[in-house]
Amino acid sequence: MSDHTDQRLTAREMVRAHAYTVLAFISSISLLSSAILLIPQAVKTHRYNRCVDAQVALRVAINPKGLTTPGTMNYLKAVEHCEGL
Repeated sequence: MSDHTDQRLTAREMVRAHAYTVLAFISSISLLSSAILLIPQAVKTHRYNRCVDAQVALRVAINPKGLTTPGTMNYLKAVEHCEGL
């Protein structure tokens, strides 16, 4: 801080000078920790989607008339299997 050479800053001036930097750092850490904590949920959802896709493919091979769109029998049975019901 070359503009404050040989000056003593008051507490208020110190807060004003560093508040943005401190708050930006806290915000960055918060965002990073949120992203890290969401990784297990993303992995679980990805595996669930792969399970549904594989089950739909298996059920279409057995029953081609069951279709694969959400709400049809092959899809509903695939979801039921992957949810463990």
